[in-house]
Amino acid sequence: MRQPQAEFQEEEGQQMEEETNMPQPEAFTCPAETRFRPLTRTERRNLWLKEYGEQDVSLQMWVQLAEQQKLEIEIMLQVHGLLLFGTIVSAQEYTQFYLDLNEEIYREHDPETADIVRSYHIALTPPQPRPDVGPDGLPTVLHAIHLRDVVIISAGQKIKVPFWRGKISAVDGFVLGAKALE
Repeated sequence: MRQPQAEFQEEEGQQMEEETNMPQPEAFTCPAETRFRPLTRTERRNLWLKEYGEQDVSLQMWVQLAEQQKLEIEIMLQVHGLLLFGTIVSAQEYTQFYLDLNEEIYREHDPETADIVRSYHIALTPPQPRPDVGPDGLPTVLHAIHLRDVVIISAGQKIKVPFWRGKISAVDGFVLGAKALE
C-alpha cells in the first residue's frame, strides 16, 4: 500500500519541479496586451486646467496676438535669471528663417539632410487657421514663444542671436516695449 503513495509523492514532486522551472514573469514587465483607453472629457479638462494654470495668461495673449495678427512686439523676458530682449514674432517667421538658413547650408552638398531638417522645422509650425477654441471646447494653449534679434544678458555678458525659441511656461516675468542698451 505504500507503493501507490510513493508514486503519488514522486509525481507530485515532478510537477512541482516543472512549475519551478517554468519562466516566471518579471516583476516590472507589462502584460503582453495593455489596453488603451482614451481620456474622458473630464480628464482632458483637468489636464488643460493644470497646463493653463502654469502659464501666464497675459503673456499667452501677447504671443497669440503675434501668431494670429502677425504683430511684432518688443519685449524683455526674464527666464531662470537670464534677461532676453527681442521682438515677439510668429512661429512661421521663426521656422522660415531656419528653413532658409539650412537650405543655404545643406541643399547643394547634402540634399537628404536638407530634406530632414526641412520636415523637422515644418513640424514645428502650427497649422495656420488655428482656432481660439479646441475640439474639446477649451481654449487652445500655446507652448512656445519666438523672438527675433535677441540679446541675452547673463552676469553682465551679452550674447546676440538672430532668433530664440522658448517655453512660455518657463518665463518668470516680462516687460513690453523694453530694449537692450547698446
